[in-house]
Order: sequence, then C-alpha cells, then structure tokens
Amino acid sequence: MGKEKLALAWLLICQFCNFADAVFTLYAVSKGVKEANPVMARAIEVSPLFFATIKLVVFTLAIDYIASKRPSMLRWIALLLICVVAWHISFVFSL
Repeated sequence: MGKEKLALAWLLICQFCNFADAVFTLYAVSKGVKEANPVMARAIEVSPLFFATIKLVVFTLAIDYIASKRPSMLRWIALLLICVVAWHISFVFSL
C-alpha cells in the first residue's frame, strides 16, 4: 500500500473513532455520566447537536491540518482514539 493510501486509511480511522467518541459520550451523558472536558460539557449543555457539530468540525479541521503537515502522526492519533473508543465500550457494558 502506498504512503498516500495508508495515510488516507489512518485519516478515515481517526474520523470514524472521533464520531464513535461523540456518540458514546452522548450516550454516557444521557445515563448520568459527567463530561470531563469543561468546554465540551458546556457544548452538551447548549445541545447535543451543538456538541456533536463542534466536536466533528473542530476535529476534522485539526486532523486534516495534521494530515497535510505530518501524515506520519495519523497512525499514533488513530491508535490513541482507538483506545478512547475501547474505553467507552468498556463503560457501555457497565452502565
């Protein structure tokens, strides 16, 4: 697989994991869990749609910038986000 295709694959994994993080966060908050990030907690208070929009747009802008400047970092960001999603999944089964 070429470097560009590999970077695209990591970018898509990052985007998917960020989306999953948003969905799991909203689910957890609906079950009474408090959002740890005060900025995103305020966004959830405004509305879940506002939270999701801000999270997805800001992340997309940031990850696209990283992909254009340091595509080798995408792998590490994706691995971190995979861990975040796995952590969310472990809590879904305990809620």
